[in-house]
Amino acid sequence: MLTFDPHDPQLLVSGVPFDVLAQIRAEQRVCPTPAGAWYLARHDDVVAALKDVGVFRADLGPITGLPGIEAVPADQLYLSEIAEPRHGQVRRLYNACFGPHRTRDVEPVVGHICHRLLDDLVAAEAAETADLHEGYALPIPALVMAHAMGLPDHAAASFLEWSVDGSLMTRPVTPGTEPGGPPIHAFFVEQLAAERARPQPANHVFRVLIEAEVEGRPLTDEEIVTQLHFMVMAGVHTTRGLLTHVVQRLVQSPELFARLAGDRTLVAAFIEESLRHDAPVQRTTRRCTADVTFAGVELHPGDWIEVGIASANRDEAVYDDSEAFRLDRPDPREHLAFGAGAHVCPGATLARLEAATAVEVLLDRCATMSPEPGYDYPPVPGNLGHRAIPARLTLRG
Repeated sequence: MLTFDPHDPQLLVSGVPFDVLAQIRAEQRVCPTPAGAWYLARHDDVVAALKDVGVFRADLGPITGLPGIEAVPADQLYLSEIAEPRHGQVRRLYNACFGPHRTRDVEPVVGHICHRLLDDLVAAEAAETADLHEGYALPIPALVMAHAMGLPDHAAASFLEWSVDGSLMTRPVTPGTEPGGPPIHAFFVEQLAAERARPQPANHVFRVLIEAEVEGRPLTDEEIVTQLHFMVMAGVHTTRGLLTHVVQRLVQSPELFARLAGDRTLVAAFIEESLRHDAPVQRTTRRCTADVTFAGVELHPGDWIEVGIASANRDEAVYDDSEAFRLDRPDPREHLAFGAGAHVCPGATLARLEAATAVEVLLDRCATMSPEPGYDYPPVPGNLGHRAIPARLTLRG
């Protein structure tokens, strides 16, 4: 019997073993893990699990330092953990905040942020080499989210600090957390109080949450703070993974950079292929809520499922030449990087905008971009969270 440990810390160094995932898809589509969970490897199985939110419930308890959401008060449940039908009502609030109609309004701001970061990066570098991670890809999502919430840029710096130090991934009930909750929780308690003190909330996101009614009643302050916290988790912590993957691939593939510079219509396909091939979220967890037989394996309430997005996105049964990074796929959005079904990421449009704009600005401003000779770049996808992405830039005249 095969086994696979998606939590193995070595994967952050050596990269995801896609050859092993291919073997699992071929020989044992539902694969046990050393922790007693089950890893789903095939595309069809991953889609089925993601769509069946009644049987496979999202449970982010372990990544927030808890055994599961049984230990989480209802007002501290993140969007993906809320059961139907309440989930659908809360999700509509996210759509009102970050749907395509709102994203169009923020598009000029995203471009301004990218140009400003590149200006600062070039001005600060005496040499030709610039770190496109810390100076460019990393801060973009935090700055965009701060703007969307009507917050100053120093809030973005705090979002990044809490993302890097891990406190962003904790809740007030996480053991060891300060009595006032993690720093981001205390921050939004203060911001929410300030918005409530106004005659009308000044920012659209706060206004939507403050004025909302879910299941016939307004949201409590604790519920609002929890969802604001989760918006940052989802909009900053994961989007920075997408942007670092995109930027690093361009740095390490000068020929790809030149191809995109010569044909800007390929940028959208490039972003989608990055999402498929180098998915920023390689797996997600679900908790079984009923006795069910899934792909021949008997599962019981409380069993953990590791939903293998990384494996599904390279399933040979779905994608021709699945291990190759290609810009000519017939349906480039046919991937699971943003999930599937009722829980598909509500911020997908904004994440795509940030990635495409970041690439377009680099193409506008740089004639060439190449890797630093001798630098040991991390694998893509892999541990890009804290590593530099040095690039040699030749700016356009």
